[in-house]
Amino acid sequence: MKSLLKSATISLALASVLAGCAVGASYQRPDAAMPEKWDTTATTIRNDQGSAQTFAAEWWKQFGSAELNQLMEQSLAANHDLAAAASRIRQARASLGITSSTQWPSAELSVSGGKNRNNQSAIRTTESSQAGITVAYEADLWGGIAAGRKAAEARVDSSMYDRDAVALVLQSDVASNYFQALALKDRLAIARKNLEAARNVLSLVELRYEKGATTGLEVSQQRTSVLNIEAQIPQLEQNLRTVQTALAVLLGRPPQGFSVQGSTLAGMQIPAVAAYQPASLLERRPDIKRAEAQLVAANADVNAARTALYPSLRISASSIAGGVFTSGSSLATSLAASLAQTLFDGGRLRGQVSLSQAQQEELVQQYQQGILTSLKEVQDSLGAVASAESRQQLLTDAAREAQEAFRIANVRFQSGSQDMLTLLDSQRTQLSAEDARVQADLARFTATIDLYKALGGGWSSARG
Repeated sequence: MKSLLKSATISLALASVLAGCAVGASYQRPDAAMPEKWDTTATTIRNDQGSAQTFAAEWWKQFGSAELNQLMEQSLAANHDLAAAASRIRQARASLGITSSTQWPSAELSVSGGKNRNNQSAIRTTESSQAGITVAYEADLWGGIAAGRKAAEARVDSSMYDRDAVALVLQSDVASNYFQALALKDRLAIARKNLEAARNVLSLVELRYEKGATTGLEVSQQRTSVLNIEAQIPQLEQNLRTVQTALAVLLGRPPQGFSVQGSTLAGMQIPAVAAYQPASLLERRPDIKRAEAQLVAANADVNAARTALYPSLRISASSIAGGVFTSGSSLATSLAASLAQTLFDGGRLRGQVSLSQAQQEELVQQYQQGILTSLKEVQDSLGAVASAESRQQLLTDAAREAQEAFRIANVRFQSGSQDMLTLLDSQRTQLSAEDARVQADLARFTATIDLYKALGGGWSSARG
């Protein structure tokens, strides 16, 4: 056994001497043209932290909703897509363990025994037994094994970034659906309030008709107005149910019986978001980091494919002991080294190199396209935040004026100095203006969520 260990030590030392010439190039991040700043003049956006909110891991807490915080916690704990992404991390780590095992020697132990009985001249029984151990090692002469491990490590990183990207999408979806539910409740409240007002007007018109102070046409016109307002309510209720069931699924729970407890967008706060510099996206967005990790793996795959073109060295040492279970024993040891080089394979190995290179080139293009897409998403979100803020202010003013116009028209109609058509028109305008104002409120929340998502949320590669 001592001679076997000595032989194995000599073999490993020889392999270490030979394995000093790695093949292939180290990874270099592809060039990407990044603008120096964003195209925006919005006062609520900063290109540095300034007075705007800085990014925190739990960015949704900036909206000031305790219920949203609870829903987000539930979704991160129970969402099945996120759990599947976590499973992919474990798969990648298992693959890394399998790949890493090839850099170590393998050892095998074998034990055998037998009994032979000869009855030709005299009964004679012979017994035989032996035990052996074999140690084999493939020298990493050109760095192919190391490249395979590098690729596996990069794929672990990619799976982790993928989980973070899934989490970011989940967070934005939960927040968006939550605020949509609150906005629909506001729109329902407005529709029901206006329906009540329209019914009151209808009662007045019917009373005047009974006294002969108005015509049946005006009664029919107001009834039509009431029915039109009433017809909006079932659709809004259905939209609310759809949003709430979607939110329940994001939380990893059955949609039956689930509902949002909050009743209005009022009281929610819209944070100002620090946009940072465009170049920060390369480190802030998990999907870009995932694409880059895939590039690192592809670069290592190319290196590994190239090493297959060169000779491979395999060293094995074995020791076999005979008669280990009977009297007497013998010991035989051996050391072997084999150098193999493929002479002809029909172009298979070179084809594998070309395939790996083409896959790497594809990933480079996807990485650069992903950067352009991220720049567009941030730029669009910055514009959406600015325009939504301006539009909300204008529609808030318009709703206030519409409410006053309807109040005046109603008073004048009751006094008999205003015709029915003017009252109906002001009534429709009020409903439309108030509904548009709520949708403008929702647009501000949605645009801010989209900006958080486009900038990478509260995620940063420094946190792993």
